[in-house]
Amino acid sequence: MKRLTKILTSIFLLVEIINGQCLGDLNMDYRIDEYDLNIFSNHLLFNNDTLLTNADFDYNNSLDIFDLILIADEITFNDIGWCEFENVDLSVDWEEQIDSLYYDHENLQAIMNNNINNLPDIRGLIIIHRGKIVGEKYYNSSNMNQSFNIWSVTKSYISTLIGQAIDMEYIFDEDIMLNEIFIENDYTNQVSIEHLLTMRSGWPENWSYMNTNNVLNTLLSTPLMNTPGTIFFYNNAACHINSHIVNTMTNVNPKEFAMEYLFPHIGINNPTWTLDADGINNGSYGLYLTLREMVKLGQLYLQNGKSDSLQILSPEWIGKATSNQINSGGDGYGYLWWLTENGYLALGLGGQIIAVFPNQQLVIGSHSYPYSNNNHFSNLMDIIFSLIFPIFDISSNSSNYQIIIEDIKNIYNTSILREIK
Repeated sequence: MKRLTKILTSIFLLVEIINGQCLGDLNMDYRIDEYDLNIFSNHLLFNNDTLLTNADFDYNNSLDIFDLILIADEITFNDIGWCEFENVDLSVDWEEQIDSLYYDHENLQAIMNNNINNLPDIRGLIIIHRGKIVGEKYYNSSNMNQSFNIWSVTKSYISTLIGQAIDMEYIFDEDIMLNEIFIENDYTNQVSIEHLLTMRSGWPENWSYMNTNNVLNTLLSTPLMNTPGTIFFYNNAACHINSHIVNTMTNVNPKEFAMEYLFPHIGINNPTWTLDADGINNGSYGLYLTLREMVKLGQLYLQNGKSDSLQILSPEWIGKATSNQINSGGDGYGYLWWLTENGYLALGLGGQIIAVFPNQQLVIGSHSYPYSNNNHFSNLMDIIFSLIFPIFDISSNSSNYQIIIEDIKNIYNTSILREIK
């Protein structure tokens, strides 16, 4: 019987490793914590025949005190977090999570049905955990198939295209000055791509840029109001220059470049993307996506630039884009990504949001009426950060406990006695 149990344990262990589970996760809740330790302790103390999956920590085909100690070490010396998961294939539609037992499903549903539902300007909300949908709901006559202007979330998409162009060596790096790409004047020899990506170009806003003929030369010839690289100034017109950089350096429009190297790999099929008067896609807003499509970018970044096993964007670029490059007056700003203490955000007018929380393996997206009231965005962000995020932030909610040495001694002695018998 013991030999059969060992064989079956090995088989189940192999199956669970293939399915992306992790060693020590005995109750299959995608984490290693005190509950797993208790299960193993009871198994050893009471010599029951319960088949334990993911328990053979030292791969010796035996469940013993040494496996218990290794599980205890994992809990004691590492922050409790979610087990790693296999990257999902972003080129296909999202899968929905059928296992709702491993997180507080009822609480999440209550938040979506009550707190979110009470926001008059909300249109849709989606929560992706470990690469699968755990919550999705649409409001105020919106629906899953509706494409909408994601507004300034477009900026995070254009940042991604710049990163891909650098990865593919169309562009040497983001430190190149604009006079090496476009015309040379007193301004372009001071402004780099990096300045554009961090909203530190020094140029003033130009609200009519989308309807301006020969818009690139107009923007490049505008006098600077600040020394480039010194002051954060959120600027749509200057950000649009990024689109012209992609167009000039790759010889194709940003949408054409994305249709070749980005969109198909993350499941986006020929979206609408508005053009300036010269026929170049708007680098600041105007990309139309469904909510399910929009959040694919967040999952791509969460997966370090991979769709399944295919590398779409380099981890090096993601590291730069989502790390603090300039003090924006808040938690910081990367390469057209807003930063928070726990992750990073793509934000669009009124409440179009991609929120990425890497340690929690969590992506949250929202679609809102763009001309929402002043309180909508603030209320929506409060719900995301104060109510939804904590459901999946198990490290901060994990209990502080200590392993009592006498219990370990008892388990050890019991195991030794079994071996002698």
